[in-house]
This record gives sequence, structure tokens and C-alpha cells, in this order.
Amino acid sequence: MQISKAVCRELELAVCNGPSVRLREDIAPAVMESAHKVLIRSGASWSFRQQNYVFADLYPFGQASELIAKIIARRCAVNRPDRGVVSCPQSIAEILWGNIPLGEGMEVLEPSAGHGALAAEGAALGCVMDCYEIDGYRADDITRAGIARHVATTDFLTVEAQPKYDAVVMYPPHRRDLAAKHILHALRFLRPGGVLGALVSRGIENAAGPAGGRLRKHLDFIHVLDDVDFEDGYLLSPTGLRLQAQLLYLYADDTQD
Repeated sequence: MQISKAVCRELELAVCNGPSVRLREDIAPAVMESAHKVLIRSGASWSFRQQNYVFADLYPFGQASELIAKIIARRCAVNRPDRGVVSCPQSIAEILWGNIPLGEGMEVLEPSAGHGALAAEGAALGCVMDCYEIDGYRADDITRAGIARHVATTDFLTVEAQPKYDAVVMYPPHRRDLAAKHILHALRFLRPGGVLGALVSRGIENAAGPAGGRLRKHLDFIHVLDDVDFEDGYLLSPTGLRLQAQLLYLYADDTQD
């Protein structure tokens, strides 16, 4: 369904700042409702704290202005097949890192790094970051940002584990069994005494199968997140639904399997 010229004009006048879009305040109600629908259908969420629309899957480096330009050019909502690739919001990255013991120049891995939101926070804290990311475009984003020492474009689960990192920070795939596999594989990259922090959907500790059982053995600490924690963006499932989430922390030792 095509959108009206009035909606296109309001989108042209909107202020885009990174992944967020702010519409004018004095828009006619009918035009505002239509603009709201097209933004939501294109993958945006309304942020009550920021009082604007947020494309959470563009965090931290994507530009909403590019999507708005496509909407205006096509006069309809844009199809977003990669919408399920949602980076960790900045507010959650800060909480996750806040529970990681930091040391000067410590070496940290972010596997399945997406656009490198967690790596960016680690680099800002003085850590030496390495990243794995299966998608070449997203890996290029991390390289261009200059936040990582090494960026490898590959499926993390295929990488041979080397226990050389002081910490691992990660936002694995949503599916519980696959997330558990990613976390257990990442645990093998830690030096003894190293810590792994992971952003996951709530209830992953109850994942079925061998991976779920092994994960429960290693769990040290769980931080359940609520809406107050999500100051920037949201977590979305591949179908675009908002997720309930938590942070898991696991420590490596000499006896890990």
C-alpha cells in the first residue's frame, strides 16, 4: 500500500540521528498515524525514553536516514530481510561490561559480533578486541570502525578453540539450543580464570539436550533485564517480536570440558 504525499513530506522533514528518527511534533493526527504504521512495518520501534523511533537492528553504526530515503523513494514500507540481526543496545552493553573484571590491555573476544556493539564498548574501556562475524558486510563495519585488532569473517562454531582470552563478551543467536552451543564453544577460548558474559533470551538455562545440561553446570551469575535497562533500542526476534532477556556469566577453570 502506497503512502500519501503528506507522509512522505513528514519523513523528509524528520531528523535522523544514527539509528533513530524523530518526527515533527505538530503533525496532523491522521498523517501521524500513517507515518507510525510505515515506520513500524519497516522495522522501527517507538522509544518512550527518547520519544522517537529506533531501528534497533541498526545499532551501533547503521543510519536510519538511508532507510527513510528508501521509504520516500518507494512511497511504501521497506522490506527488511535482515531485520532479525539486532545489535546489543548501548545501555545493555554497558551493563554487561560492568560485571566483567577489567585489566589494562586485557584481550577479549566477541564471537558472532554483528556490527561490533560489544567490541566497541570494550575498546572504549581499553581492551584489545578480536571479533568473528559470519556476514562480510557486518565484519567490514567493525573493521572500518577500528575497534578490533583482528576481524575474521567466518562461522564461529567452525573455529578451533584456543584458550588465550581473558574474557569473552557475546550476543549469540536467539534460539536456545544454538545459543547454548555458541556459549559452550566460546567458553573454550578463555584462559583459566577468564570470564564470559553473554546477552541471551530469558530461560536459556533451561535449554533441552546435552548443551543445556552442560551450560547449567558452568553458570555462575544471572542478571535478568527489564525495560528500565533498555535505554537504547530493543531486542527483537527474527520475526520482529520484542524479547525478554538476561545476562549470563560463566568462569573458566582448568577442569572445563
